[in-house]
Amino acid sequence: MDNSNSPQLHQWVNNLWYSENKLALMLLPLSGIYFLVSSLRQQFQKYFPGQYAKFSVPVIIVGNITVGGSGKTPMVIHLAKELFSLGYHVGISSRGYGRKNKQTLLVDKSHSSFDVGDEPLLIAANTQSSVVVGSDRKENIDKLISEYNCDVVICDDGLQDYRFDHDVEIIMIDGQRLFGNGYLLPAGPLRESVQRLNSSNFNVVTSKLIPGISADHMKLQCHVAQNLADPNKTIELSSLANNKVHAIAGIANPDRFFSILEAFGIELITHPMPDHYEYSVSDFEFNDDLPILMTEKDAVKCQHVSKHNVWFVPIETILPDSFVSRLHGIIKR
Repeated sequence: MDNSNSPQLHQWVNNLWYSENKLALMLLPLSGIYFLVSSLRQQFQKYFPGQYAKFSVPVIIVGNITVGGSGKTPMVIHLAKELFSLGYHVGISSRGYGRKNKQTLLVDKSHSSFDVGDEPLLIAANTQSSVVVGSDRKENIDKLISEYNCDVVICDDGLQDYRFDHDVEIIMIDGQRLFGNGYLLPAGPLRESVQRLNSSNFNVVTSKLIPGISADHMKLQCHVAQNLADPNKTIELSSLANNKVHAIAGIANPDRFFSILEAFGIELITHPMPDHYEYSVSDFEFNDDLPILMTEKDAVKCQHVSKHNVWFVPIETILPDSFVSRLHGIIKR
């Protein structure tokens, strides 16, 4: 798909799923077919002889029941750091969405998003974990255990992959967009019914808590921006209050990033992009010299951009103190 058309398609899909749209009602028969096919697939994966695997180490699934991001990557990074501090050798499995190199790879500093995808690069840069990308999650987990001696594995996504045992399931929920129009694909953004929340170990909401849903609250906060050309150079976001900046976000819910910046009183010229968008230098040409702020996930794909006024914003994840202790209790059992 051509990148020039992707933002328009992204906006069209958002309008279909996250607002009242008659086309969604017309697509409901296809949602019924999707439900039937996905249900049969789950049963086949879980119960067909030779398909189901149980590993020798705990496997933690960080997933969602909607299409698109809901804070999975910040959660994976947070868990990896916490478990590392408890003495675990953490392995992380990812399919490396959007990458062009289809080999199964251990992520290292020599790789680009072309090789491994943007999220694995970000995870590897922010943790001391072994990060393996590959199209088959079972093979990734096997590799992390047998070749890299990991004693706990986190899967970035994979809630709907029932070919192996899920020792811990963490379902991420976007507190801003929730479940859209409440319909299954393709009429809505749901991969599974909202009832799926009742069977997970943890439900975690970003942005704000949702009345009526039992969940932990994950806060995302930031204080500084780092210069893309020189990460040692930083500015306080509070110093940008009442100033106009360009804000770029190629994530599933760009409004989440924009809301964080607006809380500092920054006046934004927003540029929402599709999730996993591949940037070119021309995307940063605005005919002015205003600061350009972007997410850290975007920044790992933009090392070819040498403009002095481009900054990325690292996000800090805050969870209840009891969250990791409850998780650790399940892992030990």
